[in-house]
Amino acid sequence: MNENPSNYETFMRLLIEEESAVKAYVRRLVPTWHDVEEVVQQTSLIAWKKFDELDDINRFGGWLMTIARFESLKYRRSLARSPLVFSDKLAEQLADAAGSIVADDADRQQALEGCLQKLDQAKRELILNVHQPGVTIRGYAQQNSRPEQAIYKSVHRLRQKLLMCVKQTLADQGLS
Repeated sequence: MNENPSNYETFMRLLIEEESAVKAYVRRLVPTWHDVEEVVQQTSLIAWKKFDELDDINRFGGWLMTIARFESLKYRRSLARSPLVFSDKLAEQLADAAGSIVADDADRQQALEGCLQKLDQAKRELILNVHQPGVTIRGYAQQNSRPEQAIYKSVHRLRQKLLMCVKQTLADQGLS
């Protein structure tokens, strides 16, 4: 096992960056969120034990997804007694499809982040603030002493602008 503190910090940083993508991927392969937590925990443990074997940390995400895939399939085999579990063949097909979906989501997320950075600060803050959990446009408008309709229109225009930017960015990268 890897005992170097800087390796541990690097591992944890990379793991945290990939955690939501791994959970989304595993969720498509196992029946419940409880199962997801079990598989992700086991995946993380195995990844830490084998972290020294990883040659290029830039490939951490794909490496971690591979471990998650095998752990998901192993976990599913342990659930095989249940009549509600998919066959291994179907599970592998779902894993392949989930892998491409997760990659597409990551590409879109990266494009969106780039497009948000292109907005001026006031517009970026508006769009980010109204999308915070628990925030409503009405509440935001009242808090900022602005007409609610004006906020709705601004947010609508910004969403359209971001959508077009993301589509263009993905097209420029040969993605869709």
